[in-house]
Amino acid sequence: MHAPRLIPEAAWLEQLSACVIVVIDGKLRYANASALCLLQAESPGEVIGHAATDFIHPLDVSRVLARIRRAESEAVTNPATEFRVYTCRRRLLVLAMTSTHFEHDGQAGVLATFLDMSERAAMETRLRETDENFQRMMNTMQDVFYRTDAQGVTRYVCPAVKNVLGYEAEDIIGLPAGAFYPDPSEREALIAAIRQHGQVHDFPGRMRRKDGAIIDISISTHALFDEQGQYAGVEGIWRDITERKRMERELERLATYDTLTGLLNRRCIIEQLEQALKRCTDGRAHKPLAVLLLDLDHFKRINDSHGHAVGDRVLRQFVDVVMAQKRGSEEFGRLGGEEFLLILRDADEDTAQQVGERIRQAVEDAIIALKPGVTMRLTVSIGLTQARSTDRSPSDVLERADHALYQAKHRGRNRVCA
Repeated sequence: MHAPRLIPEAAWLEQLSACVIVVIDGKLRYANASALCLLQAESPGEVIGHAATDFIHPLDVSRVLARIRRAESEAVTNPATEFRVYTCRRRLLVLAMTSTHFEHDGQAGVLATFLDMSERAAMETRLRETDENFQRMMNTMQDVFYRTDAQGVTRYVCPAVKNVLGYEAEDIIGLPAGAFYPDPSEREALIAAIRQHGQVHDFPGRMRRKDGAIIDISISTHALFDEQGQYAGVEGIWRDITERKRMERELERLATYDTLTGLLNRRCIIEQLEQALKRCTDGRAHKPLAVLLLDLDHFKRINDSHGHAVGDRVLRQFVDVVMAQKRGSEEFGRLGGEEFLLILRDADEDTAQQVGERIRQAVEDAIIALKPGVTMRLTVSIGLTQARSTDRSPSDVLERADHALYQAKHRGRNRVCA
């Protein structure tokens, strides 16, 4: 065991040219005259009682804190290391520090000595140029560069965050990164992925702007580790992809839905039929499946007499009538023109006949507005068929439904035929 040592008060320490400090519980508890002078403190109060991290450059904090924690907990002496600090007058210095275990009144701490390495002109010039280049890059970036510690607290964020979230960088530094997520579990999913893979690329997420708006972001980042290989945080970039996501959703909508009626388009309704057919023909769980092929009667006359704009209005009203009659689990889509497909899951032929007749009657009873003051009535012909165990593709089902629809037209329209 090490014998407890008090914070030194001997006059000879104040005469040393080497800088000496004592850090306990992360705060500076002692600094000799040389240390106060180097840190440009006009009084001890500008240093004593302050957190050591107040003076350390943000990009060096995790490394220096790791050494301090190691000396505190393991009672070891760390070899010399160089890092950057800001003085009380905000001058940037490069120090070489050696630290060792220290105890005072039963509290573990660190006794550190350091030398000013700033007089090494070449190193100082290179570091200053590097820092200036870094800041220049940060100030001109459109993406947001950030760094957090192991607890998820933001230690650095570039000025571009103002353009994206509406906050100044100073408003964010020191706050948990998770505070800006609308759902904390999204941040947890990101950290879990980073811990598992060491890094992530184009990881999706969301953040809340200062004005309350939710934006979509894409994150590319990697884990940071201290000298003992312990997780120390993350750093990387994230960008606002709200507009990209909006365009992707719009493209998906255009690829999925019919722009006129809002129904599933031909490709998607046939895909739904294909999936339903697979489940229907699965020998382990065979369930009935029926389809109705709907075709408006004499629709060409409407387009020819009143124009396509009126025809489009008629189609939308027809869809509203059918939607009011179908069950919630039934998929309804537009195959093209005035032809529509309704998929009836778990429906035998009698049930399908009833659904088809209900729709036929509702269409016949509906009053369709062509334009203000002008109305008309419609009828619809419907072809009905059941899926069979021998069906191998949607075309097998549609071919029979189309034949049934032909029979409905041939027999005078406005009827349901199987």
